[in-house]
Amino acid sequence: MVPVPAVENAEAADRPATAQPRWERYSWRTLGRGPRPMLLAACDLFGPGEGRTAVDLGCGAGVDSLALLARGWSVTAIDKDPAGLDLLTARIPPESAGRVRIVRAAFSEVVLPRADLVHAGYSLPFSPAGQFAKLWAGIRDALRPGGVFAGQLFGLRDSWAATARMSFHDPEQVAKLLEGLVVLRLDETEWDGDALSGPKHWHVYDILVRRLA
Repeated sequence: MVPVPAVENAEAADRPATAQPRWERYSWRTLGRGPRPMLLAACDLFGPGEGRTAVDLGCGAGVDSLALLARGWSVTAIDKDPAGLDLLTARIPPESAGRVRIVRAAFSEVVLPRADLVHAGYSLPFSPAGQFAKLWAGIRDALRPGGVFAGQLFGLRDSWAATARMSFHDPEQVAKLLEGLVVLRLDETEWDGDALSGPKHWHVYDILVRRLA
């Protein structure tokens, strides 16, 4: 029998029942993709994990968490969707089970552990605007000296910019968030593409920053 870690349930799921199938479909859909490019760029900075610790914030079905485990990292994988966490748990290799901690929690209450890398692949925009400052402060505090954040924010021209319970930023706000950090990459891009809900215009900031040693 393959040993798998227990899922730590930090809160009851607070997503409306009508939204649950959408996130479950999203988790299944992501199984076919590779690791996020910004995560791979962060891994290239460090080389092999060699016992380093990472947080995958909004891990979904765990594609990126599994990529970190395969590179020797110890990973805390955090999400509030049980379907995605179940998919991750079922796919953890036996040899990696001792290096992963799975936490079921919403952004609003999670306390991040200290880490060499915090990855948030397209997840931070789903933090309500009124809660974002606390979440971002927690991410910065979690980074060890020399630690790296890799992830995305959404810009004001994104199709979802009028959506309640999400966060969007202009260039000045992004610059303010990154003050005091070493900016390794900051790419602002826009394109027309698809989301699970259908066609949309994407306005995205790809961010790779390091905390001063």
